[in-house]
This record gives sequence, structure tokens and C-alpha cells, in this order.
Amino acid sequence: MPQLKGQSNSDYYILVVDDDQKMALTLVKALQSLGYRCRAALSGDEGLNYIHQERFDLVLTDLVMPGFDGITFVKSIKTISPDIPIIMMTGHGSVDTAVQAMKAGAFDYLTKPVRLDELQVHVEQALSTHEVLIEVQELKDRLKDFQSDNAIIGKSQAIRDIITQVEQIAPSTANVLITGETGTGKEKIAEVIHAFSPRSDSLMVRVNCGALPESLLESELFGHVKGAFTGAYKDHQGRFEAADGGTIFLDEISEMSLPAQVRLLRVLQEGEFERVGSSESIHVDVRVIAATNRDLQQQVLDNKFREDLMYRINVFHLKLPPLRDRHGDVPLLVQHFIRKYASKNNKNIAGVGQNAFDALENYQWPGNVRELENVIEHGVIMTRGDRILLEHLPEVIQQIIPREETGASSNDGKIMIPLGFTAVQSERIIIRSTLDMTGGDKEATARILGFSTRTLYRKMKEHNISLAHGSSEE
Repeated sequence: MPQLKGQSNSDYYILVVDDDQKMALTLVKALQSLGYRCRAALSGDEGLNYIHQERFDLVLTDLVMPGFDGITFVKSIKTISPDIPIIMMTGHGSVDTAVQAMKAGAFDYLTKPVRLDELQVHVEQALSTHEVLIEVQELKDRLKDFQSDNAIIGKSQAIRDIITQVEQIAPSTANVLITGETGTGKEKIAEVIHAFSPRSDSLMVRVNCGALPESLLESELFGHVKGAFTGAYKDHQGRFEAADGGTIFLDEISEMSLPAQVRLLRVLQEGEFERVGSSESIHVDVRVIAATNRDLQQQVLDNKFREDLMYRINVFHLKLPPLRDRHGDVPLLVQHFIRKYASKNNKNIAGVGQNAFDALENYQWPGNVRELENVIEHGVIMTRGDRILLEHLPEVIQQIIPREETGASSNDGKIMIPLGFTAVQSERIIIRSTLDMTGGDKEATARILGFSTRTLYRKMKEHNISLAHGSSEE
């Protein structure tokens, strides 16, 4: 008989509940013959007492019992142990009864007399399905815990596409190449891939290939033996050895020297290498996730990167979008970083002022998410109130929306639109400024702009315009 998830049947503990003592003992013997550990209860009350006292992996229960029918019994079990699978048995089988049992929380339904082969199949299905549900819940819990400090924040289509690809890539063993501009979160994505891979119980070892001198890179990657070179006073384990069974993240891989690339190629092809100064081969099982902000194809054409190595690391390619192409994600990231740094600095900060919000939205973010995080940390430190205002942001951000060009209506009723703003950005300024002029009267604003009130609400939502931001705080 097949075993579940590599476990023996003796690892599973089953509770059999039936007021017919002969039937209960027969079922216990049948399950024990299949290798399961069992306990019998002759009433619902006795069964509930056992469930309070012990942990069972499955309950097999009769539907009709004196003083405690099976449906009520199932509901009672679920109040104690909501996740435990339950198989109902009855000699009075009907579709209606089966439906009642399922609605009460039963996993499956059997009609007496129960054949051994039928019992075996249903028990295996219940246990295996239960294990899958547990794994899914554990994965969700891990994701929730992981996201609390390492979230991939965003609702844009660009970032949703990346998340979808990560979900497909993570469970595989294939090597991954992550490309994108500086600050787009390449290492963060690598962490997520590792965290939700079969290797998550092992280490993810990080190597910044651009930060290590060429003379030290090979030693760091592959280790060295005592006396291999001047200063090698003892044996040194390399990063690949440390990552055995796990993942190695090679950041800025394009900065790796050609000799080091040759040695890396051998590791990827054969799964082995030698420490510097040694002829003894070391075998490792490592998944490689590489990252670069350069165009590797161009690096190959310039003879700076080996083409065969590029194909080895580029089984899956994730190209991360720059923040300027992640429409709608800036407000979410701003709130995330405010919570993070307000907590670190023991401050109570509700959000950002309207002009600060506009500046953050309209800035092009050449440094991407990393730059945004630094800007928000700066703002959190600088503000003494409960909001980050334009004056609290770095000067480069303040220059995006000068005071005379914030979109506020001037005394003559004109609205200033900065040169170079897109139609979308201009519409946002016009709507917000008109709302300011009308004191937040949406019906008056809609009439002035020639919109229906419904259209105004829709456009306010599209442009993230909320009166809660405050229209005159700056």
C-alpha cells in the first residue's frame, strides 16, 4: 500500500466512534491491519472526551448513535479541532444524509457494511487531502510572516505579472536570472523564490560579485585550503559549500571575471568544484539565482560575459519593472514604509500631506523602490507632526512641485500646470484644485468640470484623490 508523504501508516492516529461495539472493534482491527494506530469510542460523548485529550489525524464515526447523532457529533468535533478530517458511516445511506454530513463538516461518506478495500481508499484520500490543506495553510502562514517584513507591495499589473511568474518558478529547481534597474528589488524577489521553494529549509547564501576584488572572488565562492596563497592561514569554506542543499544568490553577476565565470560554469554543469589550492573535488547541490542591472546579451557581444554561462543561469528570466512603470504602487509603498520607519523611530504618523503626495507620485524615481524607501525614512525623521509634508522631503523631491505650481487656484482663478506634465497628471491637478476651490463640494466641482457626479467619483478614485488628504494643509 502506498505511504503518504513519505510517512508510514503507523504515524497516523485514527479515532473510530460507533455505538455498536462489535462494529467498532472490527473497524479498529481492519485499520490496524493496514498499519494505522487506532482508538475506539462507543459513544459521541466518549469520542469528544478523547478528542479533548489526544491529537487524532482522522475520525471515522457512525451517523446514528443513541443520544448523540453523528451530525451533531461532527459539529462538536469541529468546535474542538476544526481541521480534523471526518468520515461518516451509516447503514441508512441517502443523498440527503450525505449532504447533511458534508454541510456539517464531514470530509467523506461511507455506507455500511464497509468493505476493507473501500475503507482503505477513503482513509488514504482523507489523510492525503488533509496533509495538502495543512501544507497550503502553512504556506499562507509563511507568506504572511514573510510579508510582514519583506513584502512585495503593489497592485499594478506590472508587479502582479512578476508575482505570478514567481509563483510558477519558486517550486522548481531551475536557475533564475533576475534583471532590472538598480533598486527594483532583485534581492527581495530572490528571497521570495527561495522562501517558497523546496529548499526553504536550507540556507540562501548571498554573494555580491561586484563588491569583492577579483583576487578574492574565487576564494569566497569556492573556498581555499591552507597555504593556497599569501594570507591563507587556514582552510576556508566557500559560499557554494555553505549553500549546499539551498540557494546561492549571485548579485551583480555581470561583474564576475572571465576566469571565475569558467569555474562557475563547471559548478552549474557538473555540480562540483575544487577549493583554491586543492585538487579534491567537492560535490554540491545548489540552486543559482543571479541578478544584474546590465544587459547580459550586450555583455556577451562585448566579450565580457560567457554566452554558455548566460544560458546556464537564464533558465527562467525575470525582468523587474522600474517603479515609474508600476502605476498605482507608489501610494501603497509610501504607506508601507511610513509604518516601517514610524515604528522604528517611535512616531505616530498618519500619512503624507497633499503636496508631498503629489510630489511622490510625479517623481520619476531613478533609484526605484530603494530610493523611495530612503525618501520616506528621511521624511519620517524630519517631521515633528503626524504627517509628512513637502518640506520634510529631500530637496530633489520638493522641486517636483514648486509652491507656485502645486495646482492650487490662484487669485484670478487660474490653475498652474507644470510644463512636461502628462494629460493624466494634469487632469489630477485640475480636479484637485477645483475641489479646493469649491471647498470639497463634489456636485459643484462636477458641474464646473462638466462631469456627472458619478464620473467625478470615478476619476477621484482613479487619481487617488481623497479629501482625507486635506486640501489646505500645506
